[in-house]
Amino acid sequence: MEINLYGTLESVYVRIVRLVLLTKGAKFSMVEADPFEGGKLPAHYDQLHPFGKIPAMEIDGFGLYETDAIVHYIDAVFDEPALIPSSVKDAARMRQLMRIVDAYAYRPLVWGLYVPIYWRDGLAPTDEAITQSRQVLGVIEGILDKSPACGFTTLTLATFYMMSTLAAADTVEPGAALIDERPRLREWWDSMRVSASMVETRPDCMKF
Repeated sequence: MEINLYGTLESVYVRIVRLVLLTKGAKFSMVEADPFEGGKLPAHYDQLHPFGKIPAMEIDGFGLYETDAIVHYIDAVFDEPALIPSSVKDAARMRQLMRIVDAYAYRPLVWGLYVPIYWRDGLAPTDEAITQSRQVLGVIEGILDKSPACGFTTLTLATFYMMSTLAAADTVEPGAALIDERPRLREWWDSMRVSASMVETRPDCMKF
């Protein structure tokens, strides 16, 4: 298969797709597409992603955008390892955890903590970002305790959502401190952040 992944190495969501592709043993090419300040998108990128966001992907000419759609497609076309639990309940909890990252974790942990400090010359996170980050980390640790097979004890699509997002948060001191408040989540994350796929996909702008 010819796989082209469009995005930047620094992107949390592009990294999710890279982690899934590497776990599946799929060979792919990165095509630089940077919608952020100072960046450029490839010519005719609007035909691949009408909203001009990243990531987007082409597999043998089949174009997709939205990380959720991309990783589910990758899981379906590459057999092993399966990244969706066989248990209906664990699969549902996996999807819930992915949506929690999308809706409640990514914004405070990445744009609320990591971006201001790393990309905005040490700008302090807002109290709201700290509060929201603390809440969502507590919710994620609660899911770890009650439904570990949805993405903690077994690799699932949700695992990579969490790993990529936590890598950004743990790069800056306030994020690391908030993760430290959740010892079971910290223990799990510390074991995952040194995995081969995380090391291979680590961008220069992150510690992990």
